[in-house]
Amino acid sequence: MPLSKSQEEESLLLKTLEAEKDRRRTQNRLNYYRPYKKQLEFHQGGAAHRERLLMAGNQLGKTLAGGFEAAMHATGRYPDDWTGKRFDRPTVGWACGVTGEVVRDTVQKILVGRVGQEGTGAIPKEAIAELVSARGIPELLDTIKVKHVSGGHSIIGLKTYASGREKFQGETLDWVWFDEEPPADIYTEGLTRTNVGANPVWVTFTPLQGVSTVVKRFLHEKSDDRHKTIMTIDDVEHYSVDEKKTIIASYPAHEAEARVKGIPVLGSGRIFPVAEENIAIDQRDFPSHWPRIGGMDFGWDHPFAAVELVWDRDSNTVYVSKTHRLREASPVIHVQHSELGAKNCPGRGRETATARR
Repeated sequence: MPLSKSQEEESLLLKTLEAEKDRRRTQNRLNYYRPYKKQLEFHQGGAAHRERLLMAGNQLGKTLAGGFEAAMHATGRYPDDWTGKRFDRPTVGWACGVTGEVVRDTVQKILVGRVGQEGTGAIPKEAIAELVSARGIPELLDTIKVKHVSGGHSIIGLKTYASGREKFQGETLDWVWFDEEPPADIYTEGLTRTNVGANPVWVTFTPLQGVSTVVKRFLHEKSDDRHKTIMTIDDVEHYSVDEKKTIIASYPAHEAEARVKGIPVLGSGRIFPVAEENIAIDQRDFPSHWPRIGGMDFGWDHPFAAVELVWDRDSNTVYVSKTHRLREASPVIHVQHSELGAKNCPGRGRETATARR
C-alpha cells in the first residue's frame, strides 16, 4: 500500500534527522567522547601531575585518549565534568610519533580523520581553520590550525622521532603528546619545551621495548610530577569476551603481556620467546656458597652491561641475580652500581630466574 502524503513527509523527516545525527557524530566526535575508566583516570591525572603515561596493549584506546585530550586543549571544548588539566586560551602543542608515515596513519588520523575525510577526527570539522601539508611524505600534515572557543587559534605541530632530537629544540610549548615510546633524548627535549609554566607532557604507548629509560622513569623513579595508568584488555568494552580470548591467543606468549596488558616485555631484543611469568620469581638472597659467574659487555653510547648468574646445584637451576645496564658512564660509576648490588632486573621487583639444564 502506498504511503500517504503525511506518511511520506514523516519518513523524509526521519531520514533527514538521522542524516543530521550521523553528520554530527562524524564531524563532532569530541562532543561524544566517553572515556573508559582507565582513560578517565589518565585524563584526571593531568590536574596534579605534569608528566603522564598511559601504557596499554594494542588497539585498546591509548592513542584515542591522547588525541582527544590534545583536541580539548586546542579547541577549549572540555566536558562539563572535566577535572583534568585545562587551558582557558589558545595553545601551541606538538603531537609526536615514530615516523612520518606512522604519524599520518595514527596521530593525524585521530586528530583530523583519515586522508580525504578531514574533519572526522577528534577535532570538530568546524573548528579546523587550516591544514598545512608537510614535505616529503604524501598526505602528511605539518601543522593543524584550530579555532579556540575564546576567539583565537591554537597550533598543533606534528613531529616524528625519525627526524632526530635537533628537530625538537627551540620552541616553547603549552603541551606535548608522544604517541608510542620516544627515545629518551627526544622525551627530555619535549619536556624542556614545556618548562615555562610547567606545562603537561603525556605519553601513550604499548611497551614493546621492555623497561626502557622512559618506562623506568615512570615505573621506578618516584616523583610527584609523574602519573602512570596501565590499561589492559579487560578495561575496555569494545571487544566481546570471545573476541578478547581470540586476541590474547593470537599473540606469542612472550609478547602477550605487553600487547594485551600493557606490561613491559622482559628486556629488549629478547632471544628466547619465553613469557616472563614462567621465569620470574620474587627477589631473594642466595647462599654464599652457591657458584657464581659474572659477565660484562663494555660500551659507551652502546650501553655497558653486566650480569651475575647464581647456580643452585641441588635443583640444577641457574638464576639471573643481578643486572646492570647504563650508557655513557665511566668505570667508576659502574663500580658504584656493582657495590650497591645493582639489582636492576626488569622483573618489577622480581629476580629474573631459572634456566634448567
